[in-house]
Amino acid sequence: MTQQYWERLLSYQSTQTIQKRLDNIYQHLHINNSNQLSYDNCYRFVYFLKHGENFFMQANQSPHAIQPMLLFYGLSQLIKACLLILDPEYPSSSTVLSHGVSSRKRKKQHYLFLNDEVKVQRNGLFPHIATKLYNIKHLEIEKYSMDLLLRQIPEMNEVYQFHLEKELFLKINSSQHEFVITEDISNHFHISSKRLAEILCENYAFEHLPNTKDSVVTINKNSVFKYNLNPFLYCLEDDCYYLPSTKDAFLNLPEILVHYLLLYNLSMISRYETEWWYDLLLTAPNNDYPFILRYMEIAKKKIPFYIINFLEDML
Repeated sequence: MTQQYWERLLSYQSTQTIQKRLDNIYQHLHINNSNQLSYDNCYRFVYFLKHGENFFMQANQSPHAIQPMLLFYGLSQLIKACLLILDPEYPSSSTVLSHGVSSRKRKKQHYLFLNDEVKVQRNGLFPHIATKLYNIKHLEIEKYSMDLLLRQIPEMNEVYQFHLEKELFLKINSSQHEFVITEDISNHFHISSKRLAEILCENYAFEHLPNTKDSVVTINKNSVFKYNLNPFLYCLEDDCYYLPSTKDAFLNLPEILVHYLLLYNLSMISRYETEWWYDLLLTAPNNDYPFILRYMEIAKKKIPFYIINFLEDML
């Protein structure tokens, strides 16, 4: 399945075609000198994609010990290609060149990965991506725990169930244009289906569509892309959508940004916390081992999926 996404990306590795597509978009965005910018950026775009793909291909052939670094830098390259579509001047200043997030440099005694946090910086690639690609100018919170981030990825549900005996996601019925909030779902939150639908529409700009059945309320997807649906979380493995089972896990953060934060922290751990990292990989002393390894396998599949969907929607 993953190979299919990389094969689809081949269509975006023609500078002739990409130059025309970028020029059309820049004109639509009323950007001056669109022709010259599209010519300059078509080569950068293709090189970013190729470089990102090479990082991912190498990650598939490398030991777990260095996979976080390869995946993080591969994701960064792929995202830079996406940025060029909506931000032709990238990087317009040195403030967007840093990672845009930071992590605790020294791990405390009895450190657990799920309890670790990353902090979002005011400047850097992460806030720049949030603003340019998703129009998120002010993030809800500035610190994100690894547990909260992993709870945005439905494919992690099995790991949580087995190791922590937690059911983290509620499956949502959906069609091409609608999500259906039934009483079974709303009862979990101790409110009516109508009230839950209203809350979701108020917080996530969905259109509420009343249904003839009292027990079912539908929500119009409103042309929101798969990769940017919140709080509806997409599971690639079963092609279904889920809601978090707890209110504290409702996080208005596109999943590609969730992967950025997780892989940033894992890459920092693998580089600077060598003793802890190899102790984890060689002895598997606690639940961090299956959580991290399962996550990295998911990231290898979902990141190229989201990237190709973004490019196909935009170009």
